[in-house]
Amino acid sequence: MNDSRIELKVGFFVAAGLALLAVLVLSFSRGNTLFVRTYHLRILLPSAAGLKPTADVMMSGVTIGKASSLELMPDGRSVAVDVVILAKYRIRTNALVQIDTQGFLGDQYLSVTPSTNEEAGYFRDGAVVRAETPFNMQEAVRSVAGLLEQARKTVIDLDFAINNINHSVLSMQSLSNVSVTLSNLESMTTLARSMAQGADDLIESNAPVVSSAVTNMLSFSEKLNVMADDLDRLVTTNRPVVNEAVQNLRDTSASFKQVAADLEAGKGLVGGLLHDEAMKAEAGSLLTNANNMAAAFATFGTNLDQKGIWRMLWKPKQSEKREKSQDPAH
Repeated sequence: MNDSRIELKVGFFVAAGLALLAVLVLSFSRGNTLFVRTYHLRILLPSAAGLKPTADVMMSGVTIGKASSLELMPDGRSVAVDVVILAKYRIRTNALVQIDTQGFLGDQYLSVTPSTNEEAGYFRDGAVVRAETPFNMQEAVRSVAGLLEQARKTVIDLDFAINNINHSVLSMQSLSNVSVTLSNLESMTTLARSMAQGADDLIESNAPVVSSAVTNMLSFSEKLNVMADDLDRLVTTNRPVVNEAVQNLRDTSASFKQVAADLEAGKGLVGGLLHDEAMKAEAGSLLTNANNMAAAFATFGTNLDQKGIWRMLWKPKQSEKREKSQDPAH
């Protein structure tokens, strides 16, 4: 065997070894394992959030697989991460998948949180898993910055409000007015206390009079009760009489209404006098004639009295004549 053939064989074995080493390195870098059973999953994330293409997949702190590729979806709104999971680790379909960080500033990995519900099935090879939105530190910092800016504006507004209170409410004039108001309140309180004391003294000094008045009111109330009872019995006893009187009043009212209706209609003498002008004229003439006759009789009587006709009709007795003849005056 010559030296050239030996060198060729050695070169061939070295190249094969280097190729095998490169394949092993690529396999391990992508998470592939040789001679170990695995299955593949595609995890859809809203954002990769700094996740590396070779990130670990961990469940309860134990590495169960690795990411093999990281691909942006055509819509540009989600990321697909292909992972290789060891076959001995089964993941249920209701497990929570999200991006987590090792420590505060460590590398990011895919965290799988098992669910307490064990009735769900397991993911099969090639299944698509939708993960939760990862925690974004930058977004959190921006939110905190916004909150700090709002807090700063709030502090400025609060300081402005406090200054306004100091200049308006807590000014010397306002404090003086408050002091005057408090003095007036104290005076009013003292006056009210004095009035209350006076009322108390008045009631205490006139307690016998008030007691007597209350006793009289009680006695009067009892008398009123007795009167009410008597009136109730009186009304109950004379209810038929009262009903009859009310009925008589109703009948009388009806009669008066009938008379008024007859007068209004011109019935009877009075109705005729009210409505018939001829009867009114005749009644007036009759009253005039009666007045004239009365005047004539009065004149006739006066004349008889003056002319002595009554003496002619009336003659004095004989005894009266003798007495007159014996009278010395005659």
